[in-house]
Amino acid sequence: MSDIPSWNGPADRRDSVSPDPAASVPEERPTRRKRRGLRIALVTMASFVVLVGAVAAGGYAYVNHLAGSVPRIPVRFMKLDAASQPLAGKGRGAMTVLITGKGIGPTGSMSLPENSSSGLIMLLHINANHQAGGVVSIPPQTIVRIPGHGRTKIQDALTFGGPSLLVQTVENLTHDQIDHYARIDFAHVANVVDVIGGVNVTLPETTTSFGHVFHVGVNHLNGITALYYARQPSLTEEGRVLRQQSLVRAILRKLADQHMLTHPVTMYRVLHALIGMLTVDSDFTNSELEHLAAELGGLNGNKGTFVTAPVHMRAGQVYLDRAISNKLWTAIRQDSIAAFAKRYPFTVTPAAPQ
Repeated sequence: MSDIPSWNGPADRRDSVSPDPAASVPEERPTRRKRRGLRIALVTMASFVVLVGAVAAGGYAYVNHLAGSVPRIPVRFMKLDAASQPLAGKGRGAMTVLITGKGIGPTGSMSLPENSSSGLIMLLHINANHQAGGVVSIPPQTIVRIPGHGRTKIQDALTFGGPSLLVQTVENLTHDQIDHYARIDFAHVANVVDVIGGVNVTLPETTTSFGHVFHVGVNHLNGITALYYARQPSLTEEGRVLRQQSLVRAILRKLADQHMLTHPVTMYRVLHALIGMLTVDSDFTNSELEHLAAELGGLNGNKGTFVTAPVHMRAGQVYLDRAISNKLWTAIRQDSIAAFAKRYPFTVTPAAPQ
């Protein structure tokens, strides 16, 4: 019996039985679980990236659709030669847009012909670095030379030949190349003001328009009171233009302060409202409009400068101060509107017009 091996003793099992493959399982399972967990994490992350990409693509498509729905009109632009157009910023990304207004007549009337002007004539300039810019206003009654019509008020160019003639007139006057044209229809500004939650404007004295009283200091405007503010019948033409500029400025300030054109929650509805008040030239591409919209919010505070071309009265008519206005046109070409404003502070457009 002693020659028969015993399988019951612990030592005998350790020495005589080959290693059990199952014995290694406890060591391999954690590794397998880690690998499986890693695969799940990667798949989840990939799915999330695809989802975000799909949302971004859908958002881009929608924004592109909105930009494409902005009404376009044909406008002819001049191509100034290098001798008359020594541009420092152009070619490096700078852009100048001629902006006019429609929808506000001398007595606040909103029913006007297609080529009528609200008096608003502005050059919106985006610097080449896309970090700053400015708005240069030209008083609508300024006497200038209009091609084919002699010397008359600059706003008459729209009546005589529409946006193309106004573009040619401004380019001849300033020797600055206009890249694009845009028109703001003030009949639709009320919707924009309501969508962005109203805007604040400051008035130096109490005034009344269409039965609404605007008090001294800061006034919060909704859509309808914004129209009362811009259309006040008792205003002079100069005062009405300043009100329009102030309203546009207040909208830009609100868009910038609350990042409404870059925040996905507000961007789509704000853009949808903005396109309702805009008409642009047919060469304005969707991508240019999208980039301009993204940059407009920055034209406020330290990044944006608002100036008005200096003028003087002579024999009851308005004429440009040529010596200073020529420096202003040069400042546009050289992306230096802010520096011009510091040197000639009296040209800065008042933020609180009467």
